[in-house]
Amino acid sequence: ILLGGNILLQKDDRKELPLLYQTLYVPAGQRAELILPDSTKVWLNAHSKLIYPVSFKEGTRQVELDGEAYFEVSHNVDKPFIVRTKSMNVKVLGTEFNVSAYSGVEEFNISLLRGSVELSAPDLSRKYRMTAGEQILYREGKYSSARIGSMDYFKWKEGLLCFNNQPIHMIIDKLRLYYDIRIEVADLPFLKERYSGKFRVKDGVEQVLKVLQLEHKFTYVKDNELNLITIK
Repeated sequence: ILLGGNILLQKDDRKELPLLYQTLYVPAGQRAELILPDSTKVWLNAHSKLIYPVSFKEGTRQVELDGEAYFEVSHNVDKPFIVRTKSMNVKVLGTEFNVSAYSGVEEFNISLLRGSVELSAPDLSRKYRMTAGEQILYREGKYSSARIGSMDYFKWKEGLLCFNNQPIHMIIDKLRLYYDIRIEVADLPFLKERYSGKFRVKDGVEQVLKVLQLEHKFTYVKDNELNLITIK
């Protein structure tokens, strides 16, 4: 886990005040927890980065996310909490939600567990207010809304990968993302089949593949030098 800082200057009518920002990066296959200056709790998933100020200034609380994070926002009606991502901004007063917005993935996903959040983006004609229990998915230029299904997914905060009746090709996409590894797959029939199961993140990508092999016929070869797994 890498933690760094850089100084930006903010102008006001009187003088230039230095703002110190911290950058927290979580490497592949790991996760992190932190408490922000306003007492907001954040869990950061694998291969994710969060930029936040050492102290929040008057009027607003703003952080920048590249990856996936779970927030328990400290309530403050006079100081909204804003999460900026590559595709959308999330504005809250005090709530609990999970947001996934990796810069290398053409998808935005937010699940609201408690409270209320407001979404805004350049391609949204107006701001959208979510309700508790709702999940918004943005993929291929389209938005969709659904109710949150299994709560097991959010156990990634505890170091668990949980899959609930998901197509295997989507599971492999998650493995690529969370472990930052290239996975090349032949066009095999089992990729369209669905799987449910739980894995410890620390056990690694090969543990998931070995369990899948118990039900499906395939082989794989791992090249550590190329950081590549080939499935055939």
